[in-house]
Amino acid sequence: MNEKEKYYCSKCGKTMDENSFFTYKDGTKTELCKKCLTMHIDNFDESTYLWLLEKMDVPYVPEEWNTLRDRIYEKDPTKLTSQSVFGRYLSKMKLKQWRAYGWADTEKLQQEYQEKAEMHAKEVAEREAEAKERYENGEISEAEYKTLIQTETKHRETPIQAVPQSPYAIGQTPITPGSIPMNEQMYMSEDDMIDTAADLTEDDKIYLAMKWGRLYKPTEWVALEKTYTEMTESFDIQDADTINTLILICKTNLKMNQSLDIGDVDGFQKLSKVSDSLRKSAKLTAAQNKEDKNDFVDSVGELVAMCEREGFIPRYATDIPQDKVDLTLKDMNDYLHKLVTQDLGFGQQIEDALKKIQIQKEMNEAEAAANDGEAPLLEDEDYAAFLEEMEAQKDADLDITIEEQDGEA
Repeated sequence: MNEKEKYYCSKCGKTMDENSFFTYKDGTKTELCKKCLTMHIDNFDESTYLWLLEKMDVPYVPEEWNTLRDRIYEKDPTKLTSQSVFGRYLSKMKLKQWRAYGWADTEKLQQEYQEKAEMHAKEVAEREAEAKERYENGEISEAEYKTLIQTETKHRETPIQAVPQSPYAIGQTPITPGSIPMNEQMYMSEDDMIDTAADLTEDDKIYLAMKWGRLYKPTEWVALEKTYTEMTESFDIQDADTINTLILICKTNLKMNQSLDIGDVDGFQKLSKVSDSLRKSAKLTAAQNKEDKNDFVDSVGELVAMCEREGFIPRYATDIPQDKVDLTLKDMNDYLHKLVTQDLGFGQQIEDALKKIQIQKEMNEAEAAANDGEAPLLEDEDYAAFLEEMEAQKDADLDITIEEQDGEA
């Protein structure tokens, strides 16, 4: 598969692959990446995204936008981000039902829905008023009330607060504890917290700044040093490469905890993957530590006790003379020769595997070509939305067919 083309975002200044940008109808890419272009969208305020729909030359059909928005909101309100609806809406406008329309058709399409929407709004208002009265009178439970009202009403009554981004994302201003609104009755105020760096001398601060970097606060230096000390006591770390990796692990662990504390779950998950990769590459995991302790002894006394207890230890015993490496290589060559020449099905297995790889490669290329060179990751909601659109299109085609038959009659 061909390497994806790179594009430059004029806002964040990053160069990313084509999947990070929206595509205009003429096939060109947007000047800003998806994240920058949609960063100020409020999915419940059409004034924040109408200009984008006009820019992408797609019609605005409120019913379709609200359906996509409500589906995400009902499943998990915290997943309703600035990007979650806009991208799905653009994909929906590429379907057969809407692809012939542009932004100029917005008014015409909305007029077709207006009468229907007014009747529906009246029915919804009456139903919600009745449900609210019954809920306030204690006739129905809160769960039943929330089920009966519309998603927009639910959002208006109990809006979901936006989750702050990680304070350590590139290009963002770090979020300090004092900048996050807190209920003083629920959380300890910053003034009441114990200063863990109060006892640091000037020499200590110079040493910690040289070791961890000057961009950390003294309290963060203390937390980093604590993690570093605990790791060195748990693992046998000698070489400089492992020490450097351990420093990265400590920094990642600190930022993982900070991301989790401010509710940045996505940032925490990304940092967690980085931490796991670093720990595995340096073999600084609990499983590795346990295996090392079980397989080796670190004193002569333990070695003598093992010999007295178990006698001859055949773990590394072999019949091949240790000073004749050629015999070992000869045995390996003989085994490989027998495997290829005497196992009649081995060649066929290789050929079948190569064919499967070629077929999979062709399928991937065909799928990428069908998506204008893009291969987006699909979620369960995308499949459900596609099936719903197919059913709606069937009903629309059936209505058109019946009207044509009536006209001919």
